[in-house]
Amino acid sequence: MQFIVRGIPREVADEVRRTHSSPEYGHPAHLELATGTGPCRCCLRPFVAGVDRRLLFTYRPAGDGSSLMAPGPVFIHADHCEAFADDGFPPCLRELPLAFEARATGGRVMAISAQPGMSAELQLQSLLARDEVEWVHVRHAVAGCFIASVKEKGPAVSRGAWFIDSPG
Repeated sequence: MQFIVRGIPREVADEVRRTHSSPEYGHPAHLELATGTGPCRCCLRPFVAGVDRRLLFTYRPAGDGSSLMAPGPVFIHADHCEAFADDGFPPCLRELPLAFEARATGGRVMAISAQPGMSAELQLQSLLARDEVEWVHVRHAVAGCFIASVKEKGPAVSRGAWFIDSPG
């Protein structure tokens, strides 16, 4: 099974950089020097602590249009970066404690997997193989904050139309 993994769309990240406020809410974005590795929710690369500038803001991940998706704090690079657009699971996320939250129509949480000894791919395959699951949110297993969304690449992509920047 192949996956499409996407963080915050570049257009949304660039708007936050331009306005210094969170989308949908208008709360001010906080600029700081990175004290941790993140990752950036746009390019999905870790921050370089003490070097990279980052913006903290409130973000509500995309759902299926009828979902009540909870907002939460996220970080992006303060300077422009390209959104992660490769196929497969980003290798730089493997070092983080991750939780995978399987979602169905209406944003219902169908299952959660947070198994440190199991690869991200195996956990995603197990969750996405369920008929009712349309996408998976990747969250930081300790902080609980949104990192990225995942869907199966191929025919199953038509099950959910929640990616704003769906390439290929």
